[in-house]
Amino acid sequence: MSDRLSGEEGAAGFPLLTVLALMAGIFAVGSEELVVSPLLVDMAASFDTTVAVMALSVSAYGVSTAIGALLFAPLGDRFSRRLSLTIGMAAFVSGTLMCAFATGPGLFFTGRALAGLATGAFVPTAYAFVGDHIAYRHRAKAMGILVSSWSISLVLGVPMGSFIGQWANWRWTFGMLSVLGVFVACVLLMTRVGAGPATDGVPPQATARDTAPAQNPVSSQRWIQSAARAFLAPKVSLYVLATFLNMLGFYGMYTFLGSALQYRFGDGSSMTGIMILLYGLGFATSFVTGRWADKLGKERVLIALLGGLVPALVAIPLVAGWTPLLVLCLFLWGAMQSLVVTLLSTLLSESSQQYRGTVLAFYSLATNLAVALGAALLGPLFTAYGFSALGWVCAGITLVAFVLSGWAQRRGAERAAKDTARAATGTEGPAAGTERAATGGGGRR
Repeated sequence: MSDRLSGEEGAAGFPLLTVLALMAGIFAVGSEELVVSPLLVDMAASFDTTVAVMALSVSAYGVSTAIGALLFAPLGDRFSRRLSLTIGMAAFVSGTLMCAFATGPGLFFTGRALAGLATGAFVPTAYAFVGDHIAYRHRAKAMGILVSSWSISLVLGVPMGSFIGQWANWRWTFGMLSVLGVFVACVLLMTRVGAGPATDGVPPQATARDTAPAQNPVSSQRWIQSAARAFLAPKVSLYVLATFLNMLGFYGMYTFLGSALQYRFGDGSSMTGIMILLYGLGFATSFVTGRWADKLGKERVLIALLGGLVPALVAIPLVAGWTPLLVLCLFLWGAMQSLVVTLLSTLLSESSQQYRGTVLAFYSLATNLAVALGAALLGPLFTAYGFSALGWVCAGITLVAFVLSGWAQRRGAERAAKDTARAATGTEGPAAGTERAATGGGGRR
């Protein structure tokens, strides 16, 4: 078969070394995206500028990631994905080293932008690489490992980066991430997986559909029409807007969390890293709580969690002086935010089978836009009025997301009731039934 592995990977069956390299790559880019928060105060002091100015590097990273995904990730479809991954990681290392040795904010921002472009190219190419080159029987396991890298970067990568920055210097944090990037690039060059599509174990009809060459490329006009239909599908626009607002509130708060904790505990204290670690541990609980959401109903749990995030965002700055309460609030914030992200992405993926890929592209766009705007818009607020004011504003933003999610559930319930009534009276036509199936209508949400 074309996906047969060679060397150590082939003997084991599962391509462990390759998957671990991809996992390490996503861990590195995820850590770099989030590690700026606990380092902002030290970086601002190094460059003799303000925390709000340095927070714009988060915006630069988010915008560049979106651009990189749009411009460079598709190149893997035309050329070697392994080559694309290696070049992307090399660009990430270059940008990260530029940050580590930056002599001023301009060079640091340039490095962040380059690393962001590389992240946008690397992550989707890594996911596509799994689909192309890893045997069907191992694909779900490999993809699960890659997706878990984001949680690991939050639980381990960010606290470790914070500790390194506090004990040595913030530049060492970026230096260690660049070393990890070099390791990933070397492993990707040394390991080999067959170049053909990984189709063993795939049903014949699926293989024919997934590996057949594309016919009649979609014109830009048809693509725009398809995107418009996807966005206007039932509840999609509401959940995309809820995603944007939730992530805007999250990144607006998280970006300056490290600075607020450093002001609270003092320079050189390890408590900042410990507090962020506790938040990361809460974030990792979605592996367990996701099962509860399936049983209780995704939409109802989502509404409850967004409602719970509103007072949590207000409370975190208020309890910053009481460490036990701060520990509890940070852990609960991480647990709620993690499950909210999981539920929003899941509900959007279920909202339309026909336009699922386009819908998830809107989800990614909303998330990256929130990353860019969260730091840019809320940085001056944090500088002028402090962490408490930031908490109130982020809570207000999240409150709007709560209202939108409730509206989406209500629209879904009304639609389901109408479909039930039409079915009971025998007036539901084939088109209505097809549309309901395509949009995932009915059933517990």
